[in-house]
Amino acid sequence: MLSAIFATIFVLIIICISLYDKFLAVIEENTNYQIKLELDKMEKEYSVQIDDKLKQLHSLRHDMKNHLIILYGYAAKNETDHICAYINRIADDLSLTNTVDSGSHIVSALIAEKEKIAKSQNIRCDINISTPDINIDDFSITTIIGNLFDNAIKAASECGHGWIRFALTQTGSYMNIVIENSYSGNIVESNGEFTSTKSDKLLPHGIGIKNVRKVVSDLNGQIDFSYTDGYFSVKAEIPNYN
Repeated sequence: MLSAIFATIFVLIIICISLYDKFLAVIEENTNYQIKLELDKMEKEYSVQIDDKLKQLHSLRHDMKNHLIILYGYAAKNETDHICAYINRIADDLSLTNTVDSGSHIVSALIAEKEKIAKSQNIRCDINISTPDINIDDFSITTIIGNLFDNAIKAASECGHGWIRFALTQTGSYMNIVIENSYSGNIVESNGEFTSTKSDKLLPHGIGIKNVRKVVSDLNGQIDFSYTDGYFSVKAEIPNYN
């Protein structure tokens, strides 16, 4: 009798474990699907923005002769204020949409979206990209850049004059991702995790940083964090070759 009971319990445990594994697999699949939908949507929106930018450039090129005539007229009358105002208007028309060239439509769309969010919160954002191609899968590179940028935006948004510097470069066969940002308050580090001493938790690095660390590790890369008073920096080095 006891052996039958133990056997039944053992079978139930195996079934529970199997169901739990399937449950986790379904959750992961659904999460990946939702992320893919968001990436597809973001890429389509970015493509529309690029098309609009090209139309603006074609329109400006078509009207450039007329613009030069107007500027020449202002110059002949020494109306420097009108010249500056006219040039600023042309510049504003050209800067309606930021374009990012990273070698990957997904990464370009992601960075452009994060930059737009940062600037909407009056955060100064400097982007430097000089990589010939990105050979890291979309899910992994999105997890890394997306989480790091989100954390930087959250921290910088709480500063009086917040700023973010982002760089994506290539050294040999390795891609270098560097993101630096301002923050206010004090940082408490415990077992590689970061929290703020403020009650509103300015640096919600918890789950996001864990995901970033895991992805970087899975890609055989390395990541380092450093900070001083008001300055936070993340540097990741990841293999990037065919």
